[in-house]
Amino acid sequence: MAQEATEKKSFVDAMMPFVYKIAGPLTKFGQFDFVKAITNGMVGTIGITMIGSLALVMFLLAADGQLTEHALLPFLAPYAGKILLIQQLSLGILAPYLAISLGSEYAQVKGISSTTGAIGTFFAFIMLNFNAIAATEEGIGALTINNWGSGGIITAMLAAAIAINIIHFCYEKNIKITLPDSVPPAIGGSFSAVIPYAIIGFLCWIIRTILDFDVATWVTTILMPILSGADNIGMFTLSQALTAILWAVGLHGDNIVGAVTGTFLPAWDLQNVEFLVSGGAISAAPHVWTQGLSRLSMWTCSAWPLLILMMKDSKKLPQFKALAAVAFPPAIFSIVEPIIFGLPIMLNPYLIIPFVVSHTLSAILTYAATAAGIVGKLCVSLPWATPAPLLGFAGGGGSIGGLVWPFLMCAMGLVIFWPFWNAYVEDELKKAEAAEADAA
Repeated sequence: MAQEATEKKSFVDAMMPFVYKIAGPLTKFGQFDFVKAITNGMVGTIGITMIGSLALVMFLLAADGQLTEHALLPFLAPYAGKILLIQQLSLGILAPYLAISLGSEYAQVKGISSTTGAIGTFFAFIMLNFNAIAATEEGIGALTINNWGSGGIITAMLAAAIAINIIHFCYEKNIKITLPDSVPPAIGGSFSAVIPYAIIGFLCWIIRTILDFDVATWVTTILMPILSGADNIGMFTLSQALTAILWAVGLHGDNIVGAVTGTFLPAWDLQNVEFLVSGGAISAAPHVWTQGLSRLSMWTCSAWPLLILMMKDSKKLPQFKALAAVAFPPAIFSIVEPIIFGLPIMLNPYLIIPFVVSHTLSAILTYAATAAGIVGKLCVSLPWATPAPLLGFAGGGGSIGGLVWPFLMCAMGLVIFWPFWNAYVEDELKKAEAAEADAA
């Protein structure tokens, strides 16, 4: 028994340096003020994203030639275009919403008024997007919003970086208009932002108008093709394997790896949505890897099989029955902490190996199946907690493959976990017997 415990300890000790070596740089990256602001800013736009996504789902059900030849909800067909307007004014122009949210979050990190930060960032975003007022056919001045969708996300981030750092510098160096204390704070705050706003406007005017540097165009033609190189089976598999390894040692793998992937996946989601709205077929959507792709495989191949296995051996070890009952509802919605920390998977020498292997193999198969058209590409953004079969079906535009795939991953995970689980149960039974003998 002592020898077995030593072997377990040696297994964990051997793995920990490797895991922390990987986790260290990712954790540090996620702790940068600007990266945290990006993460929180994205969270701040979830409401808009959900509304736009629901509107897009309704449009797909209401319009002819979308999911099926004829509308699945024909009574809504006359309003299909009006329903799509909701999507176009939410997800379709997500960049300015992100600019406001990101400006507010980054300002709070820097100790600045969130209102001042949000307005300053939105001002910078507008100035970085336009170098002239366009005229319509009727001769009316208008602003084109072509770059307010996915192409404007990087512009929104740059706007926040410029605006908040200028405001922070000016306030720190007291480069501002200071009114007497008798002046109401709201008015005083507005005047104190005048000089920083002027610098923001002048700098962004030079960038966009004098230098004629269009950030959105630069991103599209230069940066995004570089990032698009990450949309391949190797990078997706690596991200899922790292996520599993981090979870296995008690670190929040989704948050740590997501700090990196979250800088480009939202743009890819929007590009798929925009492609679908423009009339493109889901199978021809530009990106396989989207934010929801991992949800079709990651927890369905590990959390779901473990729930089944816990129920299988609940008579031998009654604690499994209670844990499965508590963990089942959250696991359906990809909330897996009860299993990770309650079973536990974390630092469990019997379960770490199948946990990482199942995540890695499922990532390979899921990406390949999606690229091959077996699973529909996710072109409809749904909340991250959407149950995997519904996410695969609705997110993939009514994909039957997306509906079935999570269950196939569950079956695969069950096969992978089975021998390791049986060894784990035998060890737990031995521990229980030893405890009973000690008590007697």
